[in-house]
Amino acid sequence: MIDLIYCAGANPRLTAIAQEAGYLLGIRSDRADYGFPISFVDIDYKHADWGSHLRTIRKHVPKYATVPDLPAKPVEKCWQEILHACGCARILSNYCEIPLIVPKVSGQITEIPEDIAIGYSVPTSYGGAQYPLWELAGRRIHLLGGSPHMQMLIYRYLQAIGSVVSADGNMAQKMAIQHAKFWLKGKWIKHPEHSQNKRDLYLDCWRRSCINIRQRWFLISSPAQPVHI
Repeated sequence: MIDLIYCAGANPRLTAIAQEAGYLLGIRSDRADYGFPISFVDIDYKHADWGSHLRTIRKHVPKYATVPDLPAKPVEKCWQEILHACGCARILSNYCEIPLIVPKVSGQITEIPEDIAIGYSVPTSYGGAQYPLWELAGRRIHLLGGSPHMQMLIYRYLQAIGSVVSADGNMAQKMAIQHAKFWLKGKWIKHPEHSQNKRDLYLDCWRRSCINIRQRWFLISSPAQPVHI
């Protein structure tokens, strides 16, 4: 089964629930870790601070860590950024098992050495990768963001041409906190007690989502038990 990672960090209770459900834990390098074991370190791609990011990775020695995202520019206009990202990945390999580079547009992946894993930003209304999935053929891949259902659909395709090793996303957290809903077999279900205005109902929604999503990933990633998503 792939590594499922919860990377938010603003609420230690949500983090504890994810850990109990079997998730690896991640943080953004500019945020607190609350004392939990950290397996993934992400970077604030809008305001990347490489020095601070590297210090956080050295502290935690995580399994996964990202480098600053590549810009959404054609390859011929971002050679220096690609070279810099590859250099950052080599540095991070001294402190984490799987550094991740996050390309944005078509053509960038071919300029990244094949031994460096790729973070695929699942397209959403907020943005995401702007290149066809087939460009990821032969690569190790981490799925960044998107809904659990979309991640699983993309996994089915990518696993036939590459190797999806991990995934993270916070949509289930958003649905729990803002809408009192949990994920079940590709659908967002309203909590049965949502009308009672119970305090901390979102925690139960989050717990249900964590368990259901992880169980579904186990089923779809098991060769002996193929299931419809």
